[in-house]
Amino acid sequence: MIHPIRAWNRFFFGLVSAKPLGLIRILYGLIALANLGFCSVDLEYWYTDLGLLRGDEAWVMAGPLQPSPLHFYQDVTSVRIAFVLTATFAALLTIGWRTRLMSILYYIGMLMIHNRNLVSSSGADVLLLVTGFNLMLSPCGAAYSVDAWLASRKRGTLASPLIIPWAMRLIQIQVAVVYMGAAILKMGGSQWLAGSALHHVLNNTEVIRFDVRFLTQYPLLINLMTYSALAMEFALAFFIWFRACRPFVLYLGLMLHTGILITINIPCFGELMWIGYLSFLTPPEFDAFVHALDVRRLFARSRKGQTVPTAEELESEVDPELIGSEFHDPTPAFRPSTIMVRIDSGSGIAGPHCIDATAIRSNEPFGSHDLD
Repeated sequence: MIHPIRAWNRFFFGLVSAKPLGLIRILYGLIALANLGFCSVDLEYWYTDLGLLRGDEAWVMAGPLQPSPLHFYQDVTSVRIAFVLTATFAALLTIGWRTRLMSILYYIGMLMIHNRNLVSSSGADVLLLVTGFNLMLSPCGAAYSVDAWLASRKRGTLASPLIIPWAMRLIQIQVAVVYMGAAILKMGGSQWLAGSALHHVLNNTEVIRFDVRFLTQYPLLINLMTYSALAMEFALAFFIWFRACRPFVLYLGLMLHTGILITINIPCFGELMWIGYLSFLTPPEFDAFVHALDVRRLFARSRKGQTVPTAEELESEVDPELIGSEFHDPTPAFRPSTIMVRIDSGSGIAGPHCIDATAIRSNEPFGSHDLD
């Protein structure tokens, strides 16, 4: 029988690896920098008194509970300084230098920019702020960061740190709440229940990214896509908590947001939801994901193409006089060399290993030989 108090404490306060949260921080920082780049394209129109909101209009629209210094300093120079400082904090958060301080400063800067212009804000902007708030509370610099590297040098060990995951659990809850809220709101309308909602979405040229209106010629396909999107959101809200269902549900989420990226122009929303998926991965799943992203495998794969010669091939290549000896040649043309052999810890190879006899005979310099 599961003890509810122990399960609660284990869920929120049981030690877990800091690596998923570290990768979430890096990807979030890149998305934050991209978002600032998008906003800076029409900076004068959206964030200064030369554009849409002039005088006290931005302050009146935001109200007293959403203050911003940019309500009072609305000139172009002040706004650009605010953007540059916020981008600097985002970059330092990404690399993980003084991570806790940079996360707080970035959140304040982003909140200042967001409150200055509520006209063009969308759910993606709110999600960006909420995720930044959760990272501000979390030890997101404990792994994959400059802070972690400096701490490991100070400790003299490369052991992966463990963290209390309550702040990472907030990211998980946030992902589920977003999907649950979206699904419940859709159920309140008639178009989603009738299966025709995507017909109107695909014909809305103001938000469409790519012109795929030809799909609206197939009503059955529109019905299938509409109901599938609704079912995916419900599944992501509830079944993502069950480990047996989680891999399939996450694949559904990838499909859902890929479709949204193709059809609707909502920058950063799908990407933010995807990085939230990382908080649900178990340690083996996360290691497999990082391994799949490791570009060094491409170079290792090219080295794997170089086959290791067999014992018979080595004997045919080496001079008969050298077989069984200490590979010592008194002539000045041959000088013994030190052979460095690197063995992968996961290779499972034990005992003596083959070396490149061709390189020995040709007196070529020896390097590090990878044995798989």
